Amino acid sequence: MAKPDFEEIVARYDRRLFNVMYGMTGDYHDALDLTEEAFIRAMKAWPGFRGDSDPFTWLYRIAVNVLKKEHKKSARRRELLREHVESDPPPGSEPSEGDRVVLKEERQALVRGAIAQLPEVFREAVTLRYIDELSYEGIAAAAGCSVGTVKSRLARGKSMLAEILRGKI
Repeated sequence: MAKPDFEEIVARYDRRLFNVMYGMTGDYHDALDLTEEAFIRAMKAWPGFRGDSDPFTWLYRIAVNVLKKEHKKSARRRELLREHVESDPPPGSEPSEGDRVVLKEERQALVRGAIAQLPEVFREAVTLRYIDELSYEGIAAAAGCSVGTVKSRLARGKSMLAEILRGKI
């Protein structure tokens, strides 16, 4: 099979990679920036891509490395997110339709924030499974581990999420 043009890779995986990054960061703008940075690095590395793995798996590994680098720089932002997630919602009466939409969005933000608080290996597994909807085998290939490890990380990640979210939703 012939190696596709890099433009085809971008067109095929742009949205999918963004969704993964959004699931891992919980922040739309950070996800955009990180996705763009991952594609820039991938474009530079594209001539060396041999096609031994699925292009998305290869691209995903680049994106994870970009995310790791960003996490080292953003300890303060994570702390601010944690403070926001831990703040109590304002008291009120029966919500209007507009308020219900806002509450739903806040609930989603809480979940994204909770996912962002997970240790990296659990955040990666949870995001790939429940946001990007990858199979266990796909997650194992992307993460470079066994299917059994994926299942273990998912179970532990869900348990940790439940603990983080307990009493917040």
